[in-house]
Amino acid sequence: MKKHTVAIIGGGLGGLCLANGLKKAGISVTVYERDQSPESRPQGYRIHIDPQGSTALHQCLPSHLWDLFASTGGDFSQGFSIVTEQLHELLNLARISAPDSIARHRSISRITLRRILLAGLEGDVKFDKRYLHDETASDGAIIAHFEDGSTAQADLLVAADGLNSPVRKQYLPHAEPIDTGVVAIGGTLPLTDGVMALAPHFLLDGPVMVVPPSACSMFMAMWKRSGEAAQPLRSLGIEGPLPGDEDYLILALGGRPDFFGLDQPSASGSALKDILRRTTADWHPNLRKLVAMVNEEQLFANQIRTSQPLAPWKSTHVTLLGDAIHSMTPYRGVGGNIALKDAALLTSQLTQADRGKKSLLEAISAYEASMREYAFAAVEDSLKAMKQFAGRKKYPAFSLFKTGMRVANAMPKLKSKLIPA
Repeated sequence: MKKHTVAIIGGGLGGLCLANGLKKAGISVTVYERDQSPESRPQGYRIHIDPQGSTALHQCLPSHLWDLFASTGGDFSQGFSIVTEQLHELLNLARISAPDSIARHRSISRITLRRILLAGLEGDVKFDKRYLHDETASDGAIIAHFEDGSTAQADLLVAADGLNSPVRKQYLPHAEPIDTGVVAIGGTLPLTDGVMALAPHFLLDGPVMVVPPSACSMFMAMWKRSGEAAQPLRSLGIEGPLPGDEDYLILALGGRPDFFGLDQPSASGSALKDILRRTTADWHPNLRKLVAMVNEEQLFANQIRTSQPLAPWKSTHVTLLGDAIHSMTPYRGVGGNIALKDAALLTSQLTQADRGKKSLLEAISAYEASMREYAFAAVEDSLKAMKQFAGRKKYPAFSLFKTGMRVANAMPKLKSKLIPA
């Protein structure tokens, strides 16, 4: 019975979740991360962990880190609202039933979650390792080469290196994500009393999507740390919020660059602020005031890209997970959760191979077959949601869309069927 070794390229959430799962199963694993340290760059904002992501983390994390994760998240009500630009409610999907203790919705800072995942991998993560290329050894093992001249050999190489994956560029060059033609412009506001007073009350139930009649939409969400979060973090030697991890309100306006008059995503903060002001000029006064309060120096503009469905490929000793293979738009908010699901599934398959229940290639093939099915379905759903919210609104279809949501909102039984979706 051969004991396998695994090299993971990329120390993001998916790669670190996989590494924790493999280490928990007794499989030798090393993560190679291009950042110089965990604090080298911002890790993004809050992430919504849904039931499938929570289940994956529970499967992969050792019990003490799972308990830390479960007690460290921010306050997250079980809802999602869709409103007009005048803050008229169209649909409010607030959950009423008590959540499952494991498979439930949670909200946590990406920075904090990454620190929790790293806490289980002391000595197993090598920083400042920039992947160049890989080759196959005579015995079938994979040899990865890095910019610093070093190499690493393993029975399996896992690409968990994100949207611009260098591993994917070599292994599946035809799988490059494409530009959706939509750009997101947004930023954050510290969650002060003044911001809370202006914020739509719907945000207390969860994230909000503002849908105007024009060809755009605005996503809004609050990140508010749980009152019990500070104590568990002290076990990791963390006193107080990590930099960039304070309570905040995020807003992001999505639409086509030509609708915004945006020539290039690298536009200055003042130009992006001007776009926000112009686009929301006839919106509810509270929304306009919140836009006016955004610090233009912290505004961002991201071109949204998406993967395309792929035909099955022949499984080898290289595989991929997360954005490296199935990046998706943010309009369903599930990309990170699908990456965690990948990690748990691949952990399960490799554990079977390590225990002699199947060959390594059989395990990789089984993982890839299942991953392609659920992940690219999520990619398609996410792209469909983006087109619905950020595309040009057509009448009378848009009027019927709003009417349908209002009808569902007034019928509890119908609304309860919409919640899982």
